[in-house]
Amino acid sequence: MVYPTGVYRGGETRSDTLTIGDQIPAGIEFAQVLQFSSDKLRLDDYRGKYVILEFWAPTCSLSTASLADMDELQDHYGDRLAILPITIFPENRVQEVLKAYSSLQDLEFPLIIDAKKMREYFPHSLLPHFVILDPEGSVAAITSQSDITVENLDKLLAGDESVFREKIDKRIKLERNARLISESPQVENKNIWFQSAMTGYIPGLGGSIIQDYSGLSHIRIVNMSILSHFQLAYSERDLVDYFGRNRIETPGFGLEELFAEKVGQDALDWMEEGTHVFGYELIAPPHLNPYELMQEDLKRFFPQVKASVESKTKTVYALVQMEGQQYPKAMAGKQAYQAAGNGVRMRNYPLQGFVYHLNSSFQQNNPYPIVNRTGIDYPIDLSLDTKLSNIESLREALRMNGLDLVKQEEVISVLVLEKVGDFNPLAP
Repeated sequence: MVYPTGVYRGGETRSDTLTIGDQIPAGIEFAQVLQFSSDKLRLDDYRGKYVILEFWAPTCSLSTASLADMDELQDHYGDRLAILPITIFPENRVQEVLKAYSSLQDLEFPLIIDAKKMREYFPHSLLPHFVILDPEGSVAAITSQSDITVENLDKLLAGDESVFREKIDKRIKLERNARLISESPQVENKNIWFQSAMTGYIPGLGGSIIQDYSGLSHIRIVNMSILSHFQLAYSERDLVDYFGRNRIETPGFGLEELFAEKVGQDALDWMEEGTHVFGYELIAPPHLNPYELMQEDLKRFFPQVKASVESKTKTVYALVQMEGQQYPKAMAGKQAYQAAGNGVRMRNYPLQGFVYHLNSSFQQNNPYPIVNRTGIDYPIDLSLDTKLSNIESLREALRMNGLDLVKQEEVISVLVLEKVGDFNPLAP
């Protein structure tokens, strides 16, 4: 994060500013501290050990995410050193961000808040900002998060303070008409809280989809078919209603307009036509549903596609328990799941997760979706040695475990992608 202009200007000197080698003033104490049992936290009480001051802000996603990493380091080193996060923001702003991030729910170290004076001692413009105090209270290092590693901290505790590179903040000049995302590599941490963008085919990159919800929601798709975009947006993270190709209808679209089973140069030629594969990236705060945002973006960018989820009667393979069978609950143990083409090993794992994996990977070319009708809503242990892509081999292995796949008609949810106009995304 970069602080707004006016809060601190790089190069400005102040009488209270401390640098490497300076002694921090005695008697510094903080009355505003979260997760701390005493009425005040006194820096003098930490003499005799190394202290890491981490300056962060609830308005900076990068520094906020770093808190969980620092808490793990504190747990790793215990009483051998102390890590103290410090922010100039008041309690209400800090509590908001702590509640918003699941990764911050179990922080154990104290959080110093509303500590504006400390920023006068250690002015900075980029967050997170780290100051290391030695056991005598002198400034041993002023550095960045990339240097706060187990390897470097082990050397520090062994007496080597030279391993930390000095962090020197600098102001960044952004040209008036520069595009922040695509044309400003000098802005290393753009601190993006919300962004959605779409691209066409990008030569040289393979197709990929990633999803990350550890902090801000992040979806990134590169060089994937239009069908894949809509499939992800409407399947969301639902393990039951996953819209594989056997649960998607495309009225009005011609062969290979939305998807093509091509390889090698044929696949490259198809992608380079410019109207088949696209890229998409979404960054959003955790309180927003990323898939609803993605659906809205697809509607704006592809107005020629009318997407809807409808209930329709379809032939399915229903996974059921064989007559007279009652599948046992899992034995106690750590949850584990491993699946490959030649079988699956599940321990203390939900059966629906395996069904989802069959639909999304091993049985994705099956014309009939697999639906879970076992009634098993508890974790189980299951081992199958079989070719998961072969429906008959899979069925035989399941029957040996009291389960079966039965072909039948059912009403299920189907994703309908209807062509309602000439398909040319870049047409005016």
